[in-house]
Amino acid sequence: MSTLLTYLIEPKQVFIATTTNLTLTITNPITSPALLFEGGRDPSAIDITIPIGQNADDLTTAETFTASTNTTGFSVSKVGDKYQVTSSVSSGTTLNPGQTILVTFTNVSISNTAASTSVTIEEFITSSSATTSVQVNKVQEELGIYAWIDPLTIGESGISTLWWQTTGGETVTIAGSSAQPFPDQFPVNGKPPHTKSYIIDAPIGQNAQTTYTLQVFATGKAPQMATATLTKHVPVITSFGLADKTQEGGMNIGPTESNNLFWTSLYATAAYWTGPLGRSQWYTNPVQSQFPPITPGLDVYNASNDKSKLPGTAEYSLTLTGYDPTNKGHNFTTSVTLDIQKVQLAYFKYAKNDNGDLSGIIYKTIPDNWPGTHYVVEHDGSAVLTIYQPGGNNSVYYLGSADTFHPQIQYFAQQENTSTISWVTANLVSLTLNGESVSDIDHGQYEAPSAGVYTLVGSASDGTQVQSVLKVGL
Repeated sequence: MSTLLTYLIEPKQVFIATTTNLTLTITNPITSPALLFEGGRDPSAIDITIPIGQNADDLTTAETFTASTNTTGFSVSKVGDKYQVTSSVSSGTTLNPGQTILVTFTNVSISNTAASTSVTIEEFITSSSATTSVQVNKVQEELGIYAWIDPLTIGESGISTLWWQTTGGETVTIAGSSAQPFPDQFPVNGKPPHTKSYIIDAPIGQNAQTTYTLQVFATGKAPQMATATLTKHVPVITSFGLADKTQEGGMNIGPTESNNLFWTSLYATAAYWTGPLGRSQWYTNPVQSQFPPITPGLDVYNASNDKSKLPGTAEYSLTLTGYDPTNKGHNFTTSVTLDIQKVQLAYFKYAKNDNGDLSGIIYKTIPDNWPGTHYVVEHDGSAVLTIYQPGGNNSVYYLGSADTFHPQIQYFAQQENTSTISWVTANLVSLTLNGESVSDIDHGQYEAPSAGVYTLVGSASDGTQVQSVLKVGL
């Protein structure tokens, strides 16, 4: 079984009888899903074995080196004869597509035999396990040069680092394109291997790759050459969605519920998001978002010219700009669609009941800050409340003696200084209180045994329903 992650070690060529640092780059491929490194007592792990001993194919003869990582959310520890990478938090750490873990082995004393050696890597991630290896070549300490780039891939206007190691040389020259020109030469000094680096970038334009040619010179010897290639990549959106779970679950969201957009990306120079209210500001550091807040239901409501025909969904799209091999201004976009849930009626009733004389119309929605309501009094004296619903299937409720058809809960209240709740209804054929059937449909009362929320639901002969919610305190 192949590994879930990819592994690259640099430098992959080292000089014998020298001391150097090695960096292992562990990458979740951009085409793979996010991976959770489980924490706790039985964590996900990557075990790394450095060959130590007296054999020719051992990398070093003694364990004089240390291993460490500065990647947030991960740690490296020695377990037996292996170096183990695990999550540093008990709840686990997610490695998103394109993200890397860097493990540095410091002061590795290379043995004095030229040979190829293999670093073994074992993956234990979730229920998966697999083994792979990376090769390191030990070569003679003579006039030579080895070059590598970290990271190997960047976006338009991104930067990387060109590294090289030499032995037996006096000067090094570099040929290749970079915004910061290379000096005519780099002097070689100090104890071998001589390790140096230089910041590079990918030139703006259509070329996807830039190759750098390095030569090391020594008096009386033919120069030695090495090359390294930097790759420029189009922007990649590795995740886009909501920062937190919604109260409704999944892609469902309440009518006035707020959340935050969240995304991760690679190789982009800038980003912006678009929602029902239009386009956001530009983000010039688009690797990770700044968690912009959104309220999809209100965004849809405020963007609609006709409040009686509201969309039932809110779409948000993310656009990245960056390297475009077509040179035609192509952008890279993805979107997420949220389903806005229905607004409920809390009550539409009279506030006062003076021996059967009902007065003072009040109403409330759930959630109570939903702005999409329209209240009118008809010519016959009946009141009509319309709730403009996401999706356009609006809810209409009626109140008043002039209306003899639609279901009404005209009054529902707690009697002052008592535990008694009472109600008056109209045009109902059935009534429930907190899900239990009530026989006194037209009017009745109930002794509340405890404080809490009490809900009446009434049904008319045609099956239409109305509810009224009352908070009772004792």
